[in-house]
Amino acid sequence: MTGYDGPAPGIEIWPAAPLHCDRATARAAFEHSLMMCGKADALGFDWVSVSEHHYAPYIMTPNPCVMAGALTHIVKRARIALLGPLVPLINPIRLAEELAMLDMLSGGRLVVLFLRGTPNEHRTYDTGSDGTRGMTQEGIELILKAWRADQPFRWDGEHFQFSTVSVWPRPLQEPHPLIYGSGNSEESIAFAAERRMGIAFSFAPPEMVAKWVALYRAAAASAGWEPTADHVLYRGIAYPASSDAQAADDMAAFFERKQAEQARLQQGALGGPPVVPLVSEPYFVGGPETLVGRFETLRDCGVGIVDLAFGVGSPDQRETALDLFAERVMPEVKGM
Repeated sequence: MTGYDGPAPGIEIWPAAPLHCDRATARAAFEHSLMMCGKADALGFDWVSVSEHHYAPYIMTPNPCVMAGALTHIVKRARIALLGPLVPLINPIRLAEELAMLDMLSGGRLVVLFLRGTPNEHRTYDTGSDGTRGMTQEGIELILKAWRADQPFRWDGEHFQFSTVSVWPRPLQEPHPLIYGSGNSEESIAFAAERRMGIAFSFAPPEMVAKWVALYRAAAASAGWEPTADHVLYRGIAYPASSDAQAADDMAAFFERKQAEQARLQQGALGGPPVVPLVSEPYFVGGPETLVGRFETLRDCGVGIVDLAFGVGSPDQRETALDLFAERVMPEVKGM
């Protein structure tokens, strides 16, 4: 994740005023993020991921396709996951075209999680939140048809109308990249299962994940297919350290510094995004044994893929955390 390392408003403040963005600091953050992705590739991680956020310093990728395009030149083995494009904020045909390009440029290593986004994100381009669920679902349907179609077609939907759709190039993967949808509501779970998509959860407690996975498997069975564990994705914050105590101390120091910086900044807030109930503490924070145990818990809930956001600490601390995870945690969880 490409987070801004200088003083900036907190996650609960949106939008963040551009005056807080020091250009050199932002440039350094992008360079460090690219380096970390290349390092993750060399260390044996299965994929690197980017996501979409607007008007905020915590993740500076308003267009994840641009970042993914840069990664195709740096990440040579691992898959490149867009988690995800916010479907209501972009022309779905443009998104289908850009993603197909990325699949070609990456040699067929693209993974996509299509998301609706949160109300604050919808305000980026003054998209009315009331229609965003329908826009997301129709947009996904349109993108999938555009990727699968052999001939140009017309689309007359509730939210989108196109006289001609004929996407070039096609994705390299047939019929298209592995795709996921949100698993954070019963309606979105049913939508994904009926279309044989994977589902993704972010920062949710294990007991809720287990409930949602059961609903997903039941909906998939009704649709005539059986998901694998790799159809279930969990996303969480990661900060591995040599021990639980060290991780807690480092986290406390990091957030104390951030709070002190943010206290000096004054800005009106529209409010941060509403989210599903969160775990009481960042889930992948602690010593190696603790982290392995948490992977085991998620495995027992039905999760097959975990996406880790190494976004806590200084750049040096994040690099050290990545190395430690690869050396002491990854060998234990790869075979789960």
